[in-house]
Amino acid sequence: MLTTTATPDLANGVTVVSLRGRLALESAPSVRTTLLKCFAEAPEAVLVDVSDLRVDRASQLAIFPAALRAGGRESTVLSLFGASPELTGRAHGGVLGPVRLYATWEDAVAAVDAGPPTGTRRQRLSLPADPSAPARARALVTLACDSWGVAHLSGPATQVVSELVSNAVQHAGPGDVHLAVALRGDYLHLSVRDHSERAAVSAERPDPIAVRGRGLYLVDVYSTSWGSNPSTGGKTIWATLRATPIGAGRESGARRNA
Repeated sequence: MLTTTATPDLANGVTVVSLRGRLALESAPSVRTTLLKCFAEAPEAVLVDVSDLRVDRASQLAIFPAALRAGGRESTVLSLFGASPELTGRAHGGVLGPVRLYATWEDAVAAVDAGPPTGTRRQRLSLPADPSAPARARALVTLACDSWGVAHLSGPATQVVSELVSNAVQHAGPGDVHLAVALRGDYLHLSVRDHSERAAVSAERPDPIAVRGRGLYLVDVYSTSWGSNPSTGGKTIWATLRATPIGAGRESGARRNA
């Protein structure tokens, strides 16, 4: 049996897919489906944790380059990390094609940082955890949307980032709040990392007359998807907004962004 788990790591601009179990003919379609879904969300890279993956034959590893050909763009990066000596041995001989194999997650992320794919735009900003932080975050997102040709996202994106940063300032404790804004493919990605391990509050519909408790509900309304992931010494809350309508061609989007 094989289980697949995909976790966005927007602090590093990647999606991490964990595979646990045996890769076989009957489990390969679920791996392909998971990878294609990750490619569609257009992170800078998809990193696959294969530390708990078993394969019987080297040919089974061809699912990775095949999925990349089927759903990846020219700039899509797909890498594996954490392979056992046995799996590393089976990967020799070119079966992985353009898919790189790294010893650790840190090595895989470092490779992404060393060579960001063409077409990825990213801004980062560290903010003091004080009342000025949301306004500074809104200013950065507005500037990014305008300069990247997605000014139509400025309104909802500034609303989302204001709520994310306000939430972080309220619960972060000492230390800066770290904001990352990236445009990758058809999606604008926002992430805010703080120093609090307190889980994000659910996005339930708030009481109409409530003064507080609307923040993550509004994030849920404006975002295509959002979530919270633990990180070292705290957590990262992330949100994505679709930059182009579903069904819009990549070429028309490129003309608009030119």
